[in-house]
Amino acid sequence: MQLFRKHPYLNLNMGLVKENFIIIKKTDQKLWEERGFQKIRKYPIFRYKPKPAEVIMLGRPMTISEFSAENLIHSEILDYTLYLGSYGMGGAGFFGLKLKGSFGIRRLVYCIWSSGEHILLDDKIIECHPQFIEIYHPWIVWGNGMHEEYEKTSRNLKNFLSGLEIQEISLQEHALKIQLSGNHRIETYQKSEKFPEQAGTGRKRLSYETGTMSDYWLVIYDETDLRV
Repeated sequence: MQLFRKHPYLNLNMGLVKENFIIIKKTDQKLWEERGFQKIRKYPIFRYKPKPAEVIMLGRPMTISEFSAENLIHSEILDYTLYLGSYGMGGAGFFGLKLKGSFGIRRLVYCIWSSGEHILLDDKIIECHPQFIEIYHPWIVWGNGMHEEYEKTSRNLKNFLSGLEIQEISLQEHALKIQLSGNHRIETYQKSEKFPEQAGTGRKRLSYETGTMSDYWLVIYDETDLRV
């Protein structure tokens, strides 16, 4: 009798991340197999049923240590996103930098809920709830009736980051510091008074409760997504 073999990349439990998945055309399957991804026949993501010409594949992200911080040095920022990670009914709000380097194109992702509230760029928070905008003056402004302002500030941040290069990465137990060209820097901590309060509670929160900073920063292939 043939025993059921669990897919090796199901329920990875890397920090908040369960799986790293991509839906591709079957004609691209060999490329993704070469990247370490494996096909999964039944993967109930959001009740999505692949089309006959599609296949769902799962892979395993790398931590910064596994990928090697040295490999990220001199990579160029192409773009960013605030909406990586999905739980089926919405996004987790993972912040990701789209990077181009000798490794091709990858994303460096901070995998905590609403991570833009816990990242400082040149000592200024990326985003916060609208009720705290006047206190923290974030890079990105959003809220009801502020669609134009959101579009403008999002575009400004993309223009600011695009073309900058990573020059140094310092990963500590509960802190990460990324030095960028032009004397710019990205920082995050498990706890900081510079992080905004949560909407609803009015209280500050830890970036994560368990583990260390290295558990929550993952390197993934561009075009793939993360399930929490």
